[in-house]
Amino acid sequence: MDREQCGKCWAGTRRLNLNKYCRRDYAIMSKVVERETVEDWVKFTMSVQAVYKRARESRLRRGNTFLWVHMKDLACKCPKIKTNKSYLILGKEKEGDHPGLTVSRRSIVIEWKDEWHRRMRRFQHRSRKCN
Repeated sequence: MDREQCGKCWAGTRRLNLNKYCRRDYAIMSKVVERETVEDWVKFTMSVQAVYKRARESRLRRGNTFLWVHMKDLACKCPKIKTNKSYLILGKEKEGDHPGLTVSRRSIVIEWKDEWHRRMRRFQHRSRKCN
């Protein structure tokens, strides 16, 4: 796919701030365990290591869950996800009809760095100010 077909990719953003944190339902740190193609989708089995934010009625917990990404988005590297890597993932829980989480172009998927743990804790405390 070329750049025109792919369009803007929010998932590949490298920057995270409180505003972006506030506008998403969940924020997790998760390791990609397995990858499987299901029709037009790629289903990643994720091991959720930490849940920094979740919606009140959410069932999101530590442990295994699925992360669904449309083939078209993966072809555009939006997001770029590799097996055995850990990622910080922020998104909306109600997107998609699949069990688990579905990544859209508005989701944020960034390769995990250990120094982000402190920043995520800071966002947790500051998120009380989210509208």
